[in-house]
Amino acid sequence: MIFKNLESSDILLSSFEVNKTFVVTNEDTGSGVYAFQITKGTDANQYGWGTDTSPKTTLSGSSFYSIPNYYVINNMFYRDLKQMYEVEPFSNNDIGGIGLHYVDSTVDYINGVPTSSVGYIDYEETRNLYDIPSKPSKMPLRRPYTRQLRDTANVISVPQQLFGEAIKESSIRLTDDSTDVTIILEDDGRGNLYDVAYSASFASKTPNSTTNSGSVVGNIFYDHGILVITDTGSYANVGIATGSNGFNLQFDATQTIYEREYVCTIGENDFQHTNNRSLKVDQSGSINFFGNLYPTSTDLNKTYKNTIYDDYPYGLTGFSTGSFKNSQYEVGTELIPAASHSHFATYVTKIGLYNDANELIAIGTTAKPIKNEKEMILSFVVRFDTN
Repeated sequence: MIFKNLESSDILLSSFEVNKTFVVTNEDTGSGVYAFQITKGTDANQYGWGTDTSPKTTLSGSSFYSIPNYYVINNMFYRDLKQMYEVEPFSNNDIGGIGLHYVDSTVDYINGVPTSSVGYIDYEETRNLYDIPSKPSKMPLRRPYTRQLRDTANVISVPQQLFGEAIKESSIRLTDDSTDVTIILEDDGRGNLYDVAYSASFASKTPNSTTNSGSVVGNIFYDHGILVITDTGSYANVGIATGSNGFNLQFDATQTIYEREYVCTIGENDFQHTNNRSLKVDQSGSINFFGNLYPTSTDLNKTYKNTIYDDYPYGLTGFSTGSFKNSQYEVGTELIPAASHSHFATYVTKIGLYNDANELIAIGTTAKPIKNEKEMILSFVVRFDTN
């Protein structure tokens, strides 16, 4: 077999994002969509915590415990940035004594929040949160979303097999019938869930401390497929009611597709040889291969045939060696007249792509056979997508 190496300039890799819309309901627990309530623990219900007596939601035989899940959600998405700093004393000449400052340790600026109590204001104003002496300038932080977790919240969890890499921003629409009036929640593309009944306050898609209190009811964490309904007032049952009072959730899943493009060039006089045995005169020549008269090995009383010692040229003769005349097969070397003509040429029907170990990884097929002229240079583009 003849191989030809590809240069780096012959290979192009590009990516693009695709989306697919899914619609699930509170009845779709079999597909991994679960809705449950989380509750902040107290000394009374955390002491001697046990699975038998602790509040939980059971769906499709799976139990979701309210208290442990509360702290998981809180630590992942609602933890105060200030709690992520270590406090230590330092000398302060300005005050003539010892002061305290925050040491920048393991701080998660992505999932942490400025403070859980004034999260709304932190979006509206860019302000210096903490004075970190290890950094000459104070650190400004402006968040394009708000987070405030109270003592209880409702959680809707979407499995990754549905949302892929992430839920697409601005694609969430949650319709809930747990109250007398149907509630419709949407996301603003920044991680906030708001009630469309108050969409006037979200017209600019930029919540602030003045207008968001009546409309921000929770958060969506796109990369995790988790919706958290944090408002405990009129939305206390949103996402956890069942039956006809349940919810309908629509969202767009995200997947990155990688388009791989390989330019395969056949130069002049390249790939002019053929292994087609029908082009040989009477398939006769000077090279003989035995058929059934196959030698055996005395080593371990095993035959070579169909063992690891088998080096018979099946690629040339095929596996039905017993059907050859006189149990012999002779590879021809003389071409028939049509194949020896000066205008005879091979045709390209398939192009195989191999890795460094000569393993076939992809096959490109032409729409029709392409004649491989000796004096022409042919270029084929093999393109396929992977995720």
